[in-house]
Amino acid sequence: MKAPRVHVFRLEGLDCAACARKVEAALKEVPGVVGAQVSYASGKAYLVLEGEDALKAAEARLRPLGYRLRADGEGGLSGSWPWALGSGGLLLLAFLLDHLFPWGPWPYALAASVGVFPLALKGLRGLGRNPFSMQVLVSLATFGALAIGAAQEAAVVVFLFLVGEVLEAQATAQARKALLSLGGLLPRRALRVGGKGVEEVPLSALRLGDRVRVPQGARVPADGRVVSGEAWVEEAAFTGEPLPKAKGKGDWVYGGSLVEGGSLLVRVERLPGEGFLAEMARLAEEALLKKAEVERLIDAFSRRYTPFVLLLAGLVAFVLPLFWGDFRGHLYKALALLLIACPCALVVSVPAALASGVARGARLGVLFKSGAALERLSRVRHLALDKTGTLTLGRPRLVAVVPFGVGVEEALALAKGVAQGSAHPLAQAVREAEGRALEAEGHREVPGLGAFARVGGKEVGLLRPEALALPEEVKGAVARLEARGHTLSLLVEGKTPLALLAFQDAPREEARAVLGALKGMGLRLHLLTGDREEAALALARALDLEAGEVEAGLSPEDKLRRVAALAEEGGVAMVGDGVNDAPALARATVGLAVAEGTEAASRAADVSLLSLEALPRAFALSRKTLAVVWQNIAFAVGLKGLFLLTTLLGLTGLWPALLADEGALLLVTLNSLRLLWVRG
Repeated sequence: MKAPRVHVFRLEGLDCAACARKVEAALKEVPGVVGAQVSYASGKAYLVLEGEDALKAAEARLRPLGYRLRADGEGGLSGSWPWALGSGGLLLLAFLLDHLFPWGPWPYALAASVGVFPLALKGLRGLGRNPFSMQVLVSLATFGALAIGAAQEAAVVVFLFLVGEVLEAQATAQARKALLSLGGLLPRRALRVGGKGVEEVPLSALRLGDRVRVPQGARVPADGRVVSGEAWVEEAAFTGEPLPKAKGKGDWVYGGSLVEGGSLLVRVERLPGEGFLAEMARLAEEALLKKAEVERLIDAFSRRYTPFVLLLAGLVAFVLPLFWGDFRGHLYKALALLLIACPCALVVSVPAALASGVARGARLGVLFKSGAALERLSRVRHLALDKTGTLTLGRPRLVAVVPFGVGVEEALALAKGVAQGSAHPLAQAVREAEGRALEAEGHREVPGLGAFARVGGKEVGLLRPEALALPEEVKGAVARLEARGHTLSLLVEGKTPLALLAFQDAPREEARAVLGALKGMGLRLHLLTGDREEAALALARALDLEAGEVEAGLSPEDKLRRVAALAEEGGVAMVGDGVNDAPALARATVGLAVAEGTEAASRAADVSLLSLEALPRAFALSRKTLAVVWQNIAFAVGLKGLFLLTTLLGLTGLWPALLADEGALLLVTLNSLRLLWVRG
């Protein structure tokens, strides 16, 4: 027997959130289907199948219910617009005949019968699975209206419902298009540079290490690093920023980004199907399968709402006439209540908004791994930030050389000679500094002490200043430089100090503006770092942070305890990039990892950020999304409650009740789609 595999399909006929639950439950009963998840937002089914027979059985199970599995990538979903056109045409004809010839209710009855046919068929197919589907309720209301002679209203009800289905399908398609169109940014072909010159090849022919030429006006075919050339590259699809960025040798470029000026030669580092665009689409789709807390609450409420209203309809139809008579009038009210009983607008109100929020986040460089993460982020009041690699570049630079008895150039040349044999970040910073390097040999490193080499027959080393007993002059220089937040290395010949080398990890260019924006949102900031207090305070001054917002000298365990405490004080979001941040990211109310960081941090986080600039967008988008969620719930519950009351009072009838249901459904869908265009 073959090992189970995950298959992804598009679902034809998936037109409501309740349908998604029905299809998922039906698929789980099929022999050979080990697991099944259906996402209404993306219109996809994720099946774990044991073999081809299981797939055939799944298709056979869904076919009578009116659904069809289509391979991921096939054409779009079909809608009910042909039936809506037919029903509308017959309704118009019935209206004209009613005014020209006294034919009675028969033309309207014909229009209602034609329009209700696909609804009744679909309702019957799924009757065993869901006896309270909207199709069943509309069909019962239509046939009941025909039975009591309200043919005109029955025809209007069916037509309005079919039109509502078409409009809902179109609106939902827009959200799905925003989510699924990320891969469309990649070009179809690439210009590969090889031994035979430049050849045009399909993206599937690219391999890791290939070099591709990207001329002006073309999109980069795959994630990679610039080998040569300079250009302005627009990355709005990843960052939400319309202004292009300058890219040159050594810079990273994303597949799908647009070269607006200049030309680049790029080495392929990630295949097109495995690049950042593919990762964004995958994470966004996975997020839609994980329900937020408010979504679970609404689902639970909706499962109780429908039986309650149906029971109320039964009382109105069969009990009230025993006391007040007017059986036909009470039956008419009960039929209107059937339409109000459908919870579609309420069920769709949350996932539609979350799907739009997740899809928009992917366009703004914010990858939410679940709708729950998006929801929780809107509620946190504290933000904990790592220092190195998050607020700083994570690459120390040599900023000063303080000599003792030798020249600055000589001291730097000696230091560069020693640094040639060390992989330490400070040694790399020395090598990158401008200036000549003296020839050195016999390189060696002593963990916890420093690096050594022989230069001109003498042993020279780069040490931690506290490793030696220092003269007062050197001690004073060390104290002054450390007070400014510098990291220090001592250049020595034997045990004689020759110079102090001062390093600084520069803050990210955007960090100050980002922190200012976050403070403007009312967030309380906490800089948590394992670095020395002097270095942390120096960074805080550069970024306009208060001393009380800085906590230095923390171990990973200290960070974890501090984040746990903040989580109890109104919720905390943690931003980090390193392996040592992973425990705190996992413990936080919401963990956010910068994409440039380590894999461990990315896996532990709930949200991935393309850059630090995306952090304020993440908070703004989460808050806007939750605002839309509650607006949708208010629209859905408010309209249902209003028309429930007016129907019981006899003020509204069948078609206004349906208009309220379809109107609420369309309203919450369109309101959710607004999120696809927010700036974040």
